[in-house]
Amino acid sequence: MFRSDVVGEFWYALKFNVEKPSPVVLPDIGCELGKWAYIYIPLTNPTYEALVLKMVNSDPSHFAVETDPKQPLIVPPHSTTQLPVRFFPSALGRRNHRATITFKCPKFGERAFHLTGSGAPPERMEATTISACIGEYSSTMIPFENPTTENVVVDIVLADQELLNQHLSASVLSQATCTESVFHLLVKQPRVNEEWVPSIRHKRKLIPNDINTYDKQLLGIRLAPKEKLEIPVLFMPTEMKFYKAVVVIHVMRENGENWPYVVTAKSKTHLNRNVTVAENGKTQGILWIYPINGTQRLEQRVELLLIGVLPDATAGPEAGNSAVVDKEESSNAPEVTDGSPATLEFLYELQYQSDEIRSQLESLVGMQLVEKEWDTESRIVTLIFNVVFAPSKPMRNEATVTIQCTAGGLWKFPLVFIATEPEVDDVINIEAVGLNKESIVGFKLTSQTRYPEPFTARFLAGSDPDFLVMPKAGELLPAGTVGTHITVGYKPRMYGKKHTATLVIETQSMQWTYVINGLPPQTVPPTVAAKVVCTSSYIGSFTVRQRNFIRENLKLITTGASSPIKGAPLVLRKKQK
Repeated sequence: MFRSDVVGEFWYALKFNVEKPSPVVLPDIGCELGKWAYIYIPLTNPTYEALVLKMVNSDPSHFAVETDPKQPLIVPPHSTTQLPVRFFPSALGRRNHRATITFKCPKFGERAFHLTGSGAPPERMEATTISACIGEYSSTMIPFENPTTENVVVDIVLADQELLNQHLSASVLSQATCTESVFHLLVKQPRVNEEWVPSIRHKRKLIPNDINTYDKQLLGIRLAPKEKLEIPVLFMPTEMKFYKAVVVIHVMRENGENWPYVVTAKSKTHLNRNVTVAENGKTQGILWIYPINGTQRLEQRVELLLIGVLPDATAGPEAGNSAVVDKEESSNAPEVTDGSPATLEFLYELQYQSDEIRSQLESLVGMQLVEKEWDTESRIVTLIFNVVFAPSKPMRNEATVTIQCTAGGLWKFPLVFIATEPEVDDVINIEAVGLNKESIVGFKLTSQTRYPEPFTARFLAGSDPDFLVMPKAGELLPAGTVGTHITVGYKPRMYGKKHTATLVIETQSMQWTYVINGLPPQTVPPTVAAKVVCTSSYIGSFTVRQRNFIRENLKLITTGASSPIKGAPLVLRKKQK
């Protein structure tokens, strides 16, 4: 209504029609095949009351909305809820990765969201570390699931890490070998034996040869869609060194056809593209690469002699670890023949000089009493401990074993834990793109725990200044995540020399060492024949006159300017006396 003293009033009837909202198209989400990625749907409630929504998902096999099915989906008034959706592809590329998720409400109406995704070749998986004592063995399981919707044939190859520097193909994988004899695959062809595989985790001695098969390659394992396979890897170290290998899982279609995925020109030049390409340029197989690191833990028996032990029945333990020696109840108890009570108890504890040393050693050192001996004549008690030391970075720290007898007496024994420098974790080659131009290589790293860890990155002394690392400090994401991105740059100022550096990335509990090599740019010879282009139209003929230097020298009468005696006559006129 508009009112005016001059012209009067004007009335207008307004009719508002709220239309159904248009569907929202969310950005395309990419994810490696065999993994999952998240995207969030924004649900906005502009009203003054809470909205209870019902959801309809057209493709829950690829897009799973993470909500509690037992609880209603409620959006509070005047708020926006970010609803997580987990995407897990079943093929390379876009294919059928499309879904429409609709939310319905009597007052709100319908709201539709269109989601699309694309599957990418899997990147190199996180490294698996196995630890074992020298002369003994340990094992780990590599879980694998067929993420596709087709029947596949799986080839498993245990090979050296140098395999990653080659252009991988089916023929290269079939001929790949692992020179490290300490690693073995324990899968019986054609399928894992579920009865004996879990039991190997708990045994300390080697498994009899009639139960398992040690091998480096396992070919032709058939898996149905979404079927799972556990691959046991055995580690039997013989020396105190750092061992490395890779487990490559090559997946091909059972019908023999290539995967419907086009390899781009950029990915063809990448050595770690994780697909094998047939001769016709199509994708023949998909690769999952699992780095395996084998480390040793030092396990040593330590004998400690306690001199002058006097048993006392009135004393009792206070706290800490105890070693009870009872003549009547324990078969390993020392004999006491002097008439005193036949019960001895010892408290032992590993003490550290500072809280910093405790934080470094406490999770790496284990100590357990395994045997006790008693000499009644000399009154010497021998306690035999099993000490396990599993370092993850170079160190030298001291600790003290404190033993207290309940009958009286305190003994202290110093221990020194030394972890030497390991071999390098990897060699990174960076190809230059030109003088004073920077080329970069990136990789991802995670902490070895479930929590983020601060880290520092630095180059050791003697490294070329043409390299840089970013960031130099930060926080490593927890294990199982995508990891923290580390970038190494190479900016050469001159060619003609070998540029190398040693990169160390260190946390409080772990250290990684990388050798960085700077390579000159690769030159490609021209394929077109060379030709001369002359822009001048003048073409003349010239006669070259050859000089007779002997005739010219005979005409000389004095020495030239280059002679030690300049201007002297060549022929002497006076007779020499």
